[in-house]
Amino acid sequence: MPHARMSIAAIAALTAGTACSQVSDPLITISASSSLGSGSVSFTSGDVGAITQPNGGIVFLLFSTPLNIVDQNNNNVIGSITQLSVVNNADSTDTPFVQDALTSIGFAAFAGDADTTFNLTASFINTGSVNDAALRATAGVTVTDNNANGATLVGGGAGGSFFNAAYNGGTTFADLVSGPFSTAPAGSNSGTQDFPAAPGVFSPIANPLTDIQAQFNFTLSANDSVSGTSGFFSVPTPASASLLALGGIAASRRRR
Repeated sequence: MPHARMSIAAIAALTAGTACSQVSDPLITISASSSLGSGSVSFTSGDVGAITQPNGGIVFLLFSTPLNIVDQNNNNVIGSITQLSVVNNADSTDTPFVQDALTSIGFAAFAGDADTTFNLTASFINTGSVNDAALRATAGVTVTDNNANGATLVGGGAGGSFFNAAYNGGTTFADLVSGPFSTAPAGSNSGTQDFPAAPGVFSPIANPLTDIQAQFNFTLSANDSVSGTSGFFSVPTPASASLLALGGIAASRRRR
């Protein structure tokens, strides 16, 4: 059986877009609104706490000091972010010929003295043009009553969902974890969801992948708290990855 062969030019064509992969600023924007007013805050790769990996493709934002979101017109505290971690990553490994991206949001928040709507939107992750990509998304949320009168959490996305994973400029891949959730006094309630539902399975998309983006959107009852986690991942389909790997092996053999 003849060995698989692939030219350097063919490999370069298949991996087109890697060089222009990038994560854009702001890394994440958080807005809060209620009858008390509205406010927002954004974080960039230049902020204290942001860490860029040597290859420039991975950006972490770590935040663990409580931050009040304030209406600048009346100085009312609309809500607070008590914990935030974001991974925006245009290429999550240094493995040659494998183009994979991920975005992950982890947070904890408190509502102010009125029911509060929060939106947490991570930046677009520009992947270049990746043929034969497959995607997977996961998310979870927990609502907790803090004032012994029960708590409610209502999703602001399609079908009452809390988390949206989108690609190619806003095409929805998955709307995850549908509410509303409610709790008894001094109680908590939570939910999680994966898409695809089967563990470890990725869903291929028909068109070349150009970008991914993640977002949480929900309304939380006054003075109560919520936490959430999410992950949105892209990988080459097995057939694509195998083809690229064979091309790499063939190129390596010719150099010997």
